[in-house]
Amino acid sequence: MKFKSISTVLLTVLLSLLLVSCGPKQTELTGADKDAVLAFSEAKTDTLLTGMNNNDYAAFSQDFDAEMLAAMPQAQFDALKKDRDEKLGLYLSREVGSVVQVDDFYSVNYVAQFEKENDVVVRVTFRMDEPHQVSGLWFNK
Repeated sequence: MKFKSISTVLLTVLLSLLLVSCGPKQTELTGADKDAVLAFSEAKTDTLLTGMNNNDYAAFSQDFDAEMLAAMPQAQFDALKKDRDEKLGLYLSREVGSVVQVDDFYSVNYVAQFEKENDVVVRVTFRMDEPHQVSGLWFNK
């Protein structure tokens, strides 16, 4: 019976390690690598957040890749904006928290200030390939 318990624990540990090692590889970027990502991501993030504040879907989505455009059509934008405005208010400012490479994407994590909430984590994900299109957007409070 004791052998069965040890075997079960070992199997559980091995499966956990296997699942962790099969997940996406994530690397935090620093120095020149981080600066290179911020060189294109800052302007695109400004356009996205300003477009959202101004209820301008064309500006908000101008740097989206095809998948993001499909996932965020005008109707979805309207719903997101309404929800964001009710809960957070308008976007005011942000600071870079971290820049991470995950597989073929860069994620820039910001700590943002909104009218109704401070310290909102905003994550914008970009494709590594030129022209570094936006492929994800999350607001977490």
